Amino acid sequence: MPNVATLAACGIAALLTGPALAQAVIVAPDDFSPDDEVVVREYVVRRPVLAPDPIVGSIPLRPGSIVPADVALAPFTDAPNPSLRRYGYFVAPGNKVVVVDPATRAVVRILDR
Repeated sequence: MPNVATLAACGIAALLTGPALAQAVIVAPDDFSPDDEVVVREYVVRRPVLAPDPIVGSIPLRPGSIVPADVALAPFTDAPNPSLRRYGYFVAPGNKVVVVDPATRAVVRILDR
């Protein structure tokens, strides 16, 4: 029969490692260059500002985080760089442009507008 100290140690280890194991690690694509960041800023500035979705203020936004499906993404339909057309974006509170991969809903970049 296992002793109490062993069970306690296993329980503490599970509590400490559980959240870390539950988080998915998504790496931002390498093909998104600093030049693309400039193009994105210019592209978004020339478009009407989309009102931030209320849910956006309640989720942590950082590269790799997953954006809920009910957050609307605007397309980069006529972006000068064709590789940007595979992404979508929205404007978050604080005038942040959040670039998202629509296939995975993962945040790729967060830029100041």
